[in-house]
Amino acid sequence: MEYYAKSEKKILPQAEIDKTEKTLKNIMVCLEDELTETEQKIIRNNIVHLPENKKEKQKTLKEHQNDIVKCAEMFFLEYGKYFTEKEKELVVEACRIHDWGKANMIFQGLVSPASVKKSGMSVGQNVQIPHGFLSAVTISKKEFKKLSDLFCEEDYGPFVTAIYHHHDREDIYEGPAIQEYAKKYYLEQISEYLGKDIKKLYCSNQNKLLYRNNSYTPKAVIASDIWEKYLLIKGLLNKFDYTVSAGYEVSEIVPDLQEKKLKKSIEMHLREKELRPAQKFMMEHADENLVVVAPTGSGKTEAALLWLNGEKGFYTLPLKVSSNAIYSRIKNNYSYENAAILHSDSMSMYLKEFTEDDSEISTKYDRAKMLAYPLTVCTVDQLFKFVYKALGTEIFAATLKYSKLILDEIQSYEPMIIATIIHGLKTIRDMGGRFAIITATFPPVLKDFMEKSGLIEGKDYQFKDFSGSEYSVNQVVRHKIQIQKSEINVNEILEQGQNKKVLVICNTVSKAQKIYREMQEKTDRVNLLHSRYIRRDRAYLEDQIMKFSGSEETGIWITTQIVEASLDIDFDVLFTEMCTADSLLQRMGRCNRKGRYFPEEANVIIYDNRNGVGKKSIYDPTMYDRSLKLLAEYEGIPFGEDRKTFYMNQVYDPKEIKETGYYKEIEEYLDKLDRIHPTDYKLKEAKVRDIKSVTVVPEEIYKEKKELFDHGVEFLREPHIKKEIKNLIRSKLEELTLSIGIYNKYPEEIDRTSIGFKNYKSVTDIYRTEYKYDFDPETGKGAGLLTSEIFEQNGIFV
Repeated sequence: MEYYAKSEKKILPQAEIDKTEKTLKNIMVCLEDELTETEQKIIRNNIVHLPENKKEKQKTLKEHQNDIVKCAEMFFLEYGKYFTEKEKELVVEACRIHDWGKANMIFQGLVSPASVKKSGMSVGQNVQIPHGFLSAVTISKKEFKKLSDLFCEEDYGPFVTAIYHHHDREDIYEGPAIQEYAKKYYLEQISEYLGKDIKKLYCSNQNKLLYRNNSYTPKAVIASDIWEKYLLIKGLLNKFDYTVSAGYEVSEIVPDLQEKKLKKSIEMHLREKELRPAQKFMMEHADENLVVVAPTGSGKTEAALLWLNGEKGFYTLPLKVSSNAIYSRIKNNYSYENAAILHSDSMSMYLKEFTEDDSEISTKYDRAKMLAYPLTVCTVDQLFKFVYKALGTEIFAATLKYSKLILDEIQSYEPMIIATIIHGLKTIRDMGGRFAIITATFPPVLKDFMEKSGLIEGKDYQFKDFSGSEYSVNQVVRHKIQIQKSEINVNEILEQGQNKKVLVICNTVSKAQKIYREMQEKTDRVNLLHSRYIRRDRAYLEDQIMKFSGSEETGIWITTQIVEASLDIDFDVLFTEMCTADSLLQRMGRCNRKGRYFPEEANVIIYDNRNGVGKKSIYDPTMYDRSLKLLAEYEGIPFGEDRKTFYMNQVYDPKEIKETGYYKEIEEYLDKLDRIHPTDYKLKEAKVRDIKSVTVVPEEIYKEKKELFDHGVEFLREPHIKKEIKNLIRSKLEELTLSIGIYNKYPEEIDRTSIGFKNYKSVTDIYRTEYKYDFDPETGKGAGLLTSEIFEQNGIFV
């Protein structure tokens, strides 16, 4: 009989097609004012394509097997230099074998009932043993070693584990149950499929697995080299399988290895300028792992992109807004079209990008998620999930093996993420991938932890600091500081704001809102930006502060930490609450950024008021006090880049801070990551940032846009609409939301049931909140979400 890889395309009854079309058209009429022309076009195309309900030729198991092997072989033609011959053969053979188990009659009865019926066999409604399990026990160790002269005994465990667990299935079947199932539904069929007589399965292979995906099997320690071999096989197997199953032939889009288009474009852009020291160094050391410290204005972004040298790369930044800015810069400044962006809001970026050919949107979104582009701009949250060893995260580690990873502004991360990055870098190094950390400041404690994790300067990476006086020929002193032990001086700020660009940075949103309201009573030349605006309004404000920065206007912007490493802005004067040294130096980078003048007087005023400081608050009190004490040495004198580096090294001297909560937290997380077992985390639990938060829409926004939410939810419930099209509507809804951290208990002012929840199912993760929302889209003024005030409905506060 013929064996098939997946189900025949479901032919929808005409009545169901008509019903879906009618629903979509009704929704389109209702949402016409809420959707752009491009968005309307995408949905209309989906309506047009829906009736294309023709029966397609079903792909056989042999065809699917050949396609995935071909996909792997084509990949190695491009990227073969990053792999040993053994690694290539292990991956190709895993691609060849992983779906053998689909020959079982229960699976065939599900994907091709007609074929099974034709064979005369009746299978009924029996439980199916996952095909990956069957595939993995179909080949013996002896047969495996015959596949290649390069294979040895220690390769077998990673190999069969990758096949056994190539899908996330609970592992509850033991040898006797598998043998009994095989006698009824598999042995005869796999013998026919492979053209050889198979008498039994090798269920003892279960003892060779690196882990079992259940709660009762003892958790054995897995040697790191064996685990990394498994990561490679499983990750690439998944990558090629996803590619072929999605209908694509190749797993990588237009590699830049030969043409080096991006590098040439940057060189052309810089052709009339002499390369800066950091740029020259990174280009000359393109084959090495690097940690490069370079001050603002050193051309760090271009240096990092030159280091890529045409190889596949990932450019990571701390925040989505900074990722968006770099992505736009790469595409617009350097005309490099083969870049992708990958984060939770990337669909909205693609919607803005493709105004003509809407068909490209879902393809680019789809391929970006498959890590298929030669350059991807993203946050670390996307890539470093593999450190949690959850099933389904192996593709990230495997892809980073043949890629270059750029980590921009590593000092901006909290201890948990720093530990995650360091642990991940060790795995990437061990697997053969390369990394470059490029940052304005690099606390020496990070170098200390890298060394403890086996990443040794001079051996595993080269360290270069361009902030010293020997590189100061083209550098100017940009800052002079003054420390005030007081609350923020509103009157002084208002006075300076009359003829200067003044930036105020508060440690908490509530403080920023308070200062904003105080100033609003005295001037209309004050604006506010923080994280508690809905995404639509926050994007508008981010655009406005950028425009203000580049204009001749004067006035005041009050912000929070979100501007530290995310926006390329330049103000004349900075008033900031004291914080830890790493954040403080980042904040300074938003003032006199381009060195437009030498500060005769203090242009950075620092308020020591301990706002946001505490064990359960934003800043560790010990590190805050240490940062403040050592900063006093630099008050009133030119605070150049060399002094900033010395200051950072003083504050984060590992010998001096070993007893602090900051140091111990990194230490504890690194220890935890070393001890993680593959069954400890599920894919959804593998989160780089342990942020307990909820996505909310303010009640007045919900009421204003009720039609969009009602019809949007109706749209999302339709079963026959492609996921990418649903993501379009989901992104429209999410523009009206923001994220609120949940610390001690769930706020009473936020609903416990998400919008669209029905029959125990939810189509959104958006919750309504009664917190008042203050913002006027016409003027760009307003304090955002006020967590101390409740929305007034019908004249009554509820």
